[in-house]
Amino acid sequence: MGSETARELPKIDFSGVEPASPGTESWNSVRAQVMQAMESHGCFEAIYPQVTPELRESLFRTAVKELFALPLETKQRNIHHKPFHGYLGDIPALDYYESLAIVDAPLPHATQSFANLMWPETGNPTFCETVLSFSKKVAELEGMARRMLMEGLGVDKYYEDLINSTWYLLRFAEYQAPAQGEEKKLGYVPHRDTNMMSVVCQLQKDGLEVQGNDGEWLLASPSPISFIVLAGNGFRAWTNGRVGAALHRILVGGDVTRYSVVLFSVPKKDFLVEAPPELVDEDHPRLFEPYYDDEFVRFCVSEEGTKTMDTLGAYNELIKARKAEA
Repeated sequence: MGSETARELPKIDFSGVEPASPGTESWNSVRAQVMQAMESHGCFEAIYPQVTPELRESLFRTAVKELFALPLETKQRNIHHKPFHGYLGDIPALDYYESLAIVDAPLPHATQSFANLMWPETGNPTFCETVLSFSKKVAELEGMARRMLMEGLGVDKYYEDLINSTWYLLRFAEYQAPAQGEEKKLGYVPHRDTNMMSVVCQLQKDGLEVQGNDGEWLLASPSPISFIVLAGNGFRAWTNGRVGAALHRILVGGDVTRYSVVLFSVPKKDFLVEAPPELVDEDHPRLFEPYYDDEFVRFCVSEEGTKTMDTLGAYNELIKARKAEA
């Protein structure tokens, strides 16, 4: 059995990398590490001090705590027509989980609209300033990681089109600690994200676990200046399986409530998720039928979709079956 170090997620330092400077020596060095990590694990830990400890402190100690302290009926105003895009709570078998989300969080008007919904009398300008600053910085990290992967795969000519065809969802999550003396409980079921990529920031080190290729669960323990970056099923499909989507779960234990804030890059409603021709050939036949994210997400919450952890594979078989019947 490998050492403890061997069981950690790949750790990549983005300290000297700038979003506007692709092609530099530092960029290319980090890109090679990102490619290796994503091809082997579908995720990695990103050291990213551009989000300062002060900003994290303001986010978790003030903004997030204020948000979850609101009355339930106020939090339930956070509704959206698309599953997983608004308030989540009171989920069977997930008694410890509650969550809210902001669509287009890096855009000032979107964050302000959310704050107006939660705090109609004041609009909570401090919350808006903190969340907006955090969202923009983390979106830069996601954009760099996605661009590096596309460069490594030789399809970076599609980068601008892909960026323009996605938007960002910011999700706040609270996982209540189990009763004193209880063992660790499942805070969120094992799953692969439906979207392109996800960047996880958590207050406590423990909780998030990622399944390795050998089936063992690896504890993701980021530092106060790092994030966990995961590929989702959207990017898995777009890259024709060259990048795998990380299966992950949340376990909660101890006596401290766990908080996380996650930025998701999501395909727009009219964007067809389809691997570019450069990634499809005799050695790499097309693995997934083209699809729209809205339809895929609705499948994931259907009775059939909830029966499998490989929702993309199951949905792909459904599309092929429909085509065969047509």
